[in-house]
Amino acid sequence: MRGAYLAISCVTSAMTRTQVVSFIISVVVCLFFILAGFPPVINLLENWAKPGLVDLIASFSVITHFEAFQKGVLDSRDVIFFLSLIGFSLFTTSEILRTHRAG
Repeated sequence: MRGAYLAISCVTSAMTRTQVVSFIISVVVCLFFILAGFPPVINLLENWAKPGLVDLIASFSVITHFEAFQKGVLDSRDVIFFLSLIGFSLFTTSEILRTHRAG
């Protein structure tokens, strides 16, 4: 989970010029990944959106993917989730930096 948060912070740092703005955007994005799985948020979304969209948003929760690790269970779905989140974030960071250098 720490690696995912750091990779997300790398993306926001590459997108902005100031550290403060990068920090604020990182906190907001990471808060989304935390709150996506909380039951009050899911209940609120069920009243507002279609069930398929609610399930999609809830599947992005880092808390639900991290619960198995806390219990000592190493589930491949959770490992793949975190590795893909880290990989996507680092790929996005490299693409952002590449476009800044080219332009």
